[in-house]
Amino acid sequence: MKKTLIILALASLGVTSAHAAVDSVAVATWQATAKKDTTSSLVVTPLTSLSFQYAEGVEEFNTVNGLFDVSIMGRFGDPTGSPYTDFTLKAKKLSSTLNHLSGGSTVEVGVMWQGVPLTNTGYTALIDTANGVSGGTLSSLSSTFNVNERSTAQGSFNFFIESATVGGSTSAFSALPDGLWSGEVSVEFVASWA
Repeated sequence: MKKTLIILALASLGVTSAHAAVDSVAVATWQATAKKDTTSSLVVTPLTSLSFQYAEGVEEFNTVNGLFDVSIMGRFGDPTGSPYTDFTLKAKKLSSTLNHLSGGSTVEVGVMWQGVPLTNTGYTALIDTANGVSGGTLSSLSSTFNVNERSTAQGSFNFFIESATVGGSTSAFSALPDGLWSGEVSVEFVASWA
């Protein structure tokens, strides 16, 4: 009788013998900077970050459209007063290796512009008015490069994981260790008026 009363008393107080809930907590931290430049003759601003996830079913990483904003200060003419008639905007890949946080493996990020790969050995023309390359979504810059005012346009590169290494040797993505790779992907842009 006493045991029954104790159990009833505990039950009325809300005490049960069920397992306690378990929580798992993680904190994500982003490196962040803020920058404003409205006076340089060429400013390129990334508008999205790059995050690649491995899909086990297809043994590949996803691709990412990396948006960017291009701002130029148009130039009417050279110091002698002759108007500029041609404009080029070109780009090349500077860095693109991501390193595994525990070491031992890397992945290389590829960069494509309208189906053409950017390399680190030469420039790819995004706009070349003399040769009829209008720049796709950047085309508004092809018609405002010789106006003495700022103009902007947005474009996007297609980023993808193109290769991997483990222990310094080329590796299939499926052979990579689990974990996180980090680093920077840098693209250099050059604008020219002629």
